[in-house]
Amino acid sequence: MTPAGMGHEMMLQGGSQRRNADDHQQFAEYVRAHAADLPFLSQEEERQLIRAGVARFTIDFDEARWLAVGILHDNQVALERHLDRRLEGVLHRYSKTGRRRKISRKEFNDAVAIYRNWARNGISEQDVKIKTKRMIEENDWRVGRSRWIQSKRWYNKIPD
Repeated sequence: MTPAGMGHEMMLQGGSQRRNADDHQQFAEYVRAHAADLPFLSQEEERQLIRAGVARFTIDFDEARWLAVGILHDNQVALERHLDRRLEGVLHRYSKTGRRRKISRKEFNDAVAIYRNWARNGISEQDVKIKTKRMIEENDWRVGRSRWIQSKRWYNKIPD
């Protein structure tokens, strides 16, 4: 069909699809450049990337999120929100080993080490401890007392 035979709406749709594809491509390159050599991406950084896709590249929120997560996954960047869900599963499994829904100090430290390994050490140990403590408190799990002194001082020292 020739351009003269095409309806005005069809021409506008074709032009917007081309522009939209260019926006998607530019946003994809922006995400690739941002993710280069990153081992870990926090939720706030992920939100900023998605906001940039919506604001600068005029992409829908869902499309921006889908593109960003796919590119970050391809570049093997660990996303905080995915790791948080996985860590919660690990803590849930640890809490089910005993009958009192307790997580021992060793299990707590193991969970912190697992998270840091998943994040390829892109987050500090202290930040992971704070995050793990928050998860334990949100899920009403309890922590075990230290073996020798029978206190939870090790847990209470972690800032809230």
